[in-house]
Amino acid sequence: MANSNNSGDDPVLRELIAIKQLLIVALLRDGVQQSHIARALGVSDATISRLFPKDLIKTIKTANDAER
Repeated sequence: MANSNNSGDDPVLRELIAIKQLLIVALLRDGVQQSHIARALGVSDATISRLFPKDLIKTIKTANDAER
């Protein structure tokens, strides 16, 4: 069996990434700063941004600000 580093080949890894994305979205929705999330995960802000489609994080933050 070939060993692959491509996350698209491993359904468990894809699911874990999806769970991480959902948790990040929930934290952002609750008002946690992206930089704090990145620091807690040990990654950069840019890494967090790359996990999502363009402008999704901005949309979540804007919606969160509108609710307050």
